[in-house]
Amino acid sequence: MVIVPSSAVETVGPGGTLGASAPRQDIRTGRTFRMLSHLFVGLLLVFSLLLCDCVASAQTGIFPAGSRHLYIHCEGRRHGPAVILEAGLFRDSTDWRLVQPEVAHFTQVCSYDREGLGKSVVDTSAKPEDECIDVAVDDLRNLLKSAHVAPPYILVGHSGGGPRVRRYTRNYPDEVAGLVFVDSAHEEQIWRFQAIDPRSVQGPQTNPERAICGGGLPYPGQRLTWHTDKPLIVLEHGIPLTFDPPLDAHTAEFNAAVDNMAKDLASRSTKGQLRIAKKSGHDIMLDEPQVVAQAIRDIWDQVKANTR
Repeated sequence: MVIVPSSAVETVGPGGTLGASAPRQDIRTGRTFRMLSHLFVGLLLVFSLLLCDCVASAQTGIFPAGSRHLYIHCEGRRHGPAVILEAGLFRDSTDWRLVQPEVAHFTQVCSYDREGLGKSVVDTSAKPEDECIDVAVDDLRNLLKSAHVAPPYILVGHSGGGPRVRRYTRNYPDEVAGLVFVDSAHEEQIWRFQAIDPRSVQGPQTNPERAICGGGLPYPGQRLTWHTDKPLIVLEHGIPLTFDPPLDAHTAEFNAAVDNMAKDLASRSTKGQLRIAKKSGHDIMLDEPQVVAQAIRDIWDQVKANTR
């Protein structure tokens, strides 16, 4: 679009010859110029937004997720992949309250509550402990679609959220660009802990069918087959776990098992690495949120560099 300034336009005077325009024509021309100028600025703004690789944050609130309705909270302006935060077993989005604002400085980041937890209590009869892992994965995928948070994603899973993140990556590999495991549970931990002391595993996980539904591998010797070529950082707590009697007699063995499983998870990616959060217990995102935010930023940087 070319805009010609009104001062460069000659108009025809009353006698039919070129000359000064009448006052009303001057006013009309000035108004036209201002209108065109505003239009031009508006178009520039639209084009700049289209050319930018960032989009406004999705809404925060309750959104449909298949047959359910779940709460999602997003912050930040998107640049490259969005970061999705997955809380641990029976935990909700508030676990990420110290990490999410830091990640929002460089891209869009969303946390959410699974059915029956936090603000996702639309169905008061929901029982999160009965939800199978594939259902939980599809809930998240449908929620992200409803909230207009498109892939690719960097998925971040804490504790029991780790297996759900891995299952999402297995089921929908093209939607995942990178991964961060925050003191993640391991699919093999049921039988590994039971081998140390059968009393170490209690509740529904002692039922093999229930354990499999939740993504676990309950039978002795069962091995996780999941592998990936995506960038991965595994964060492990640096403060040793402690146990009450009678399990305290096996404290060293349990800690060694946990360490070995963290190393195993890091080895599952051709681009994996293990980092120790030296000042943290199991809840690294609360003890050392900066360590988690930095790991997410490092994966985000890798993904961005690989897509240039």
